[in-house]
Parts: sequence; C-alpha cells; structure tokens
Amino acid sequence: MNFAFWRYQLILGSLFIFWVDFFVSGGSLNQLAFNFAIFYPLGFLVGYRRKYENLGSAYLAAFVFNLLSYLMAYLAEVPIESWTMVLLDFTSLVAFLNIGMYIGRRAQSKE
Repeated sequence: MNFAFWRYQLILGSLFIFWVDFFVSGGSLNQLAFNFAIFYPLGFLVGYRRKYENLGSAYLAAFVFNLLSYLMAYLAEVPIESWTMVLLDFTSLVAFLNIGMYIGRRAQSKE
C-alpha cells in the first residue's frame, strides 16, 4: 500500500462524509447517484494527473473502500437489500471511475 492508495482513501472518505446525508438508501437510482458523487471525482483527479497517478492504486482503493463500507454495514447490522444492488454497486464503481479518468484526461491542457 503506497502513498497514493492512502491519499485515494482519504479523498473517498472525505467525499463519503460530505455526500452521505444528501442521499437516502433504497433504490438503484439513489445508489447510482451516490456512486457517481463518490467515484467520479476520484477518477477525474486520477485521469487529470495521469502522468503522476497510479491507476492500479486508484482501482484498489475504490474496491477496498467499497468493501469496507459493506463490512461496516454488516457490523452495524444494516441488511443488504439484494445482491443485485451489490453487483450494481461494484459495476457502477468501475464505470464511474473509468468515465472520470477519461474526462480527466480530456480536460488536460495540450502542453
């Protein structure tokens, strides 16, 4: 685990703390919007600074963050609505991270 991994965890944690009160649980659209608010900015930052950022660390940090959120929900005895939502959650994580990286690369100046 390198410095970039912990920096990404800090970014994801900060975004989670900021957005957690804006979204309510229950429904696939809410889950997609919440994942967009959490993982798209990370992908954008990684894509925007692609020469300096490690893509593997970004994916690992996002997956670990998502797994830890499910672990915390399990420990708090919050029931998982359906495994389809979990699959949607991880699929949208990868999609929004990739979209953010793509948009971040396009937003770079052509120096």
